[in-house]
Amino acid sequence: MNYFQRGTLISEPAQRLSTGYIILTLGVLMAISGGTWDVTNHLLNKPETFFSPPHAVLYSGAGTAVFGAVLVLSASRAVKKTEWPARLAIAGVTLLLVAGPVDFWWHSLFGLDGLLSPPHAVLVSGMVTSGIGAMIGIIYAWPRIDNSSSNRRTLPKALLVLGMLPVWLAAAGSIDMFSLPFSDTGFFHFNPQPWAGAILAMLGFPLITAAIMVATFSLAGRKFGVASALAGTFVFVSAMTSIVPNEALWPTIPFYVSVMVPLVAVDATLSHWRSKSAIFAAGAIAGLAFFVLYYPLITHTFNEVVMPDRAVWASLTGIIYFEMVQTVFPLVAVPSAAMGILGAIIGQRMATRAELALLK
Repeated sequence: MNYFQRGTLISEPAQRLSTGYIILTLGVLMAISGGTWDVTNHLLNKPETFFSPPHAVLYSGAGTAVFGAVLVLSASRAVKKTEWPARLAIAGVTLLLVAGPVDFWWHSLFGLDGLLSPPHAVLVSGMVTSGIGAMIGIIYAWPRIDNSSSNRRTLPKALLVLGMLPVWLAAAGSIDMFSLPFSDTGFFHFNPQPWAGAILAMLGFPLITAAIMVATFSLAGRKFGVASALAGTFVFVSAMTSIVPNEALWPTIPFYVSVMVPLVAVDATLSHWRSKSAIFAAGAIAGLAFFVLYYPLITHTFNEVVMPDRAVWASLTGIIYFEMVQTVFPLVAVPSAAMGILGAIIGQRMATRAELALLK
């Protein structure tokens, strides 16, 4: 049964399906933001309990995602068809639900937990899975325009940004989990080997940055502005959760915001030059921007390689970062640009598949 037929009114289950995906996406965004804020609180040595403000945001987001998943499930049953994006999103939300009691149990047994721990692995897996499922679900569920000359469905630009943002943040969070040296506790030692963590960050961050931006640009009709808006929201959320809580980093906010220059250049390159070389150039620029875009946490990753015996205190993060830039960036420039190009190619292919879904 195709309940999005051209020239007909949108059925109530169809409206509920779209609404469910949107609410689910908002919930995942809240959960990721709370998780990143929690990492910052750890670095600031604030008291760590299960009942903390970042955890409240995180699990409020999980609750919101659950509500969205219920709407998605009920709407899917109403049309007697559960598409695979719905199943993916519901599976991710299930992981979010499981992560809550597991995290409470873990804190009760071991107190302070590291970034890489079984509860956090379940949580991040749920964020990534539900975020991707909700984004694809929005594309599948959004109604076709009533146009006799076209069967194409068009996504509102704000909705595209909203759907892509949690996917980007969750993917970045999964790389952080396996690259940051925040996982040694009194009971467990899960820190990655320093070089392995640095290589993962150097390759993974450029890949996802370019892939997300190029895919967003393509899904937005290959017009300038939407990819830049997505980058701006990513920078805003990252600044609010990783920089603003640490007063010592406030003077570096203008520097961090300056990363919008290369990211807008990515958008402009794609919109003005419609060729493979433009995609390659945009991917390289996006890849090179990673060392600023993922500040300040990336300081901890590369400090483990540059000066492993130096502690990165919250008050010294900015100073250490600017000290290491001239040493680290020349070493990572070529690999990060190459991975950005690869990410741009992947992002273009992802968008092509999604665009085919919009035409069905």
